[in-house]
Amino acid sequence: MNREQMNARAEKLVQKAIQKIDEHPNDARAYYELGVLLTEFKDYEQAEQLLSRALGLFKDKGDLDLLNYGLGNVLYSTNYFQKAINYFNEVNGQELKDEAILMIAQCEYALGSYKKSLAYALTVNEDGKIKDIGAKKLIADNFFSLGDFQNAKKYFDLILAKEPHNFEVNFQRGIITLVLEGKKEADRYFEVAQKLDHKAFDKMKEQIIDIQKTIIAKQKK
Repeated sequence: MNREQMNARAEKLVQKAIQKIDEHPNDARAYYELGVLLTEFKDYEQAEQLLSRALGLFKDKGDLDLLNYGLGNVLYSTNYFQKAINYFNEVNGQELKDEAILMIAQCEYALGSYKKSLAYALTVNEDGKIKDIGAKKLIADNFFSLGDFQNAKKYFDLILAKEPHNFEVNFQRGIITLVLEGKKEADRYFEVAQKLDHKAFDKMKEQIIDIQKTIIAKQKK
């Protein structure tokens, strides 16, 4: 599908979503779905304006939760993480509460607040509330960023048990093994990562070299 075909398809989908709003102006989900489409097609300004206006049209708590969640996602997509958190915090109903908390965790991670992000992510991971691998990946990333490699290793292994061909997780698992056990043991993860995406691996290979240099420097002290 070329760019012209993609644009035509996008326009067709947007027009269909607009028609749904025209036919069902009291359906908050119709506004939410159009907002999702506009965000997907990177028309963030229109998506934000649409959902902001829609918030003034509805009073039902479930409708407001859906629209606040949608607006939070638009702002997250445009890197307005603190503003996004404000909208996710407005989601109170059980249907979307855990997803909103997970998105707050994503925002805090993007802001570099790894301890806050970890606390939120662990909350939704309790008792398997959200079975999305993304929640476990976020927990692992936070532990990794905080230098807690043992816990990061635990969560990366949980992901690899279900997604053994995940490039990023294999690479990060290799980094952890390099730090904790050494290059020989780490190579089994790096070899998998390289086979999965050799171009991405070559771009990230500098990290391996830097970590090796750091380890060698520490050993010399």
